[in-house]
Amino acid sequence: MKKIIIIFVLVILLITGCSPKGKPNEIVGEKPIVYVSFYPLYFLVDEIGEDNIDLKMIIPNGVDSHDYEPSMKQLKAIEEADIFIYNGAGFENWTEKLVGTIIDEDKTLRASDYVKLIEINGTFDPHIWLNPENMNRVGEKIRDRLISLDKDNRDEYKRNFNELSNRLKALDNEFIDGLKDKEKDTILVSHSAFAYMAERYNFQQVSVAGISPEQEPSPRTIANIIEMVEKENYEYIFLETLANPKTVDIIAEETNLKTLLLNPLEGLTEEEQNNGEDYISIMEKNLINLKKALVE
Repeated sequence: MKKIIIIFVLVILLITGCSPKGKPNEIVGEKPIVYVSFYPLYFLVDEIGEDNIDLKMIIPNGVDSHDYEPSMKQLKAIEEADIFIYNGAGFENWTEKLVGTIIDEDKTLRASDYVKLIEINGTFDPHIWLNPENMNRVGEKIRDRLISLDKDNRDEYKRNFNELSNRLKALDNEFIDGLKDKEKDTILVSHSAFAYMAERYNFQQVSVAGISPEQEPSPRTIANIIEMVEKENYEYIFLETLANPKTVDIIAEETNLKTLLLNPLEGLTEEEQNNGEDYISIMEKNLINLKKALVE
């Protein structure tokens, strides 16, 4: 009996002695595995973590993020994550099956917890990333979580975040400066994705569809928009990259409106990826088109 106890103690000591030192959440000697739900969060994590992390994205580029349902294989794969970062505010409904079951809540970061949410018709608007200030706040939280997982690369995470933060602040200033002399204060958009951008830069959005582009507008809504366009001096209506343009095309045809692109940045198209576009460059293109509708 004594022999068995001694052997058991020796095994425990051996296991304990071979375990990596540090806090339980700290990754030692290997790259942290980071899963993100969709592109804007991928952009932040990739800029801050660079080659020090193993980064994976659930919602592929080129698909509508609102109604995407991951496969069971994808959900199961998140078990291996050291941290899972998602938007929240109702954007990825599938996370409800995930957090607290497949992955512990303390291994997650919900971006919408760190910004002031805007409510539209009783529903929180999840499109927080369309305000560069919000991206900066979320980026700061991502930096801190990466440091907690991988203290060896603390200085690099800090440096990368500082560089990214400066770029986001410069982008914010470009919008402030570019839209300061607005002739108009309202834009027509295909779906209600731009409340955070509109609040930050002091304009209004009138949307054909609701917060999700899949919410079909009623005939009454379409008629009201056509009537409003005829009364007001609108020249443009905004399309999106990944949404169905059918209703917008009808309104444009009925009212002789020109169409412009306003990208909600939920994912990159194949062409954008091939051209090396990212969050910053696409937001700068959004500003060019906003200036056409509001300033020029």
